[in-house]
Amino acid sequence: MRAARAILAAALLAGCSRPPVPSRTYQGAIDVLIDPGQEPPGDAAVVAIQAGGYSFTVTPRAAYAIGGIVVGRRNYSGDWNSLLAPCDLAIAWGKLVQTGLHRRLSWSQGGRWYYWRYGPDFPFGNDFIARYSSNNHIIPATDNVRDAVLSLAPGDTVELFGRLVDVDGRRGEQAVWWRTSTSREDTGDGACEVFLVTGVKRRGAVYE
Repeated sequence: MRAARAILAAALLAGCSRPPVPSRTYQGAIDVLIDPGQEPPGDAAVVAIQAGGYSFTVTPRAAYAIGGIVVGRRNYSGDWNSLLAPCDLAIAWGKLVQTGLHRRLSWSQGGRWYYWRYGPDFPFGNDFIARYSSNNHIIPATDNVRDAVLSLAPGDTVELFGRLVDVDGRRGEQAVWWRTSTSREDTGDGACEVFLVTGVKRRGAVYE
């Protein structure tokens, strides 16, 4: 990891959502049947962010990409987490979407968690659903990424790429932190991905 720190302007974390502007195009379809890709972070830089009176340090844990179907988006405001992550995205992939099982679930989000409900005829249990879905705390790397993420809705096919990160912050004597999951097998508190998103692929366009 490089010692140098990239500075992410706080301005990109504020304001209203606008239509995103494509940065480039791509060919082919997003593969929603494969597991998210995760690799060591390499020389990815630590990111320093100043927002809302806090000084945040965002430390990469892994390079990460996830393709799947959006099953929920919940916007947040009014707390320190939302200074960095204006929304959470719940995404399903693999065996959960292969035969449309994700559409037989009732999805919801709140308090930075995601939830599902299913009827008595659903063929699998909670472990299966948790294995092929995730709740992602989205930290957009640019204004355009932020606008792209906030334009997503349930049913959209999308691929996000960037880095899983840990966050440490301080404002005066107050210290805060956020730790990412690096496993698709975990459940409960701490199982969500804290995701610094550098690019969004959707409908033939890439937003960076």
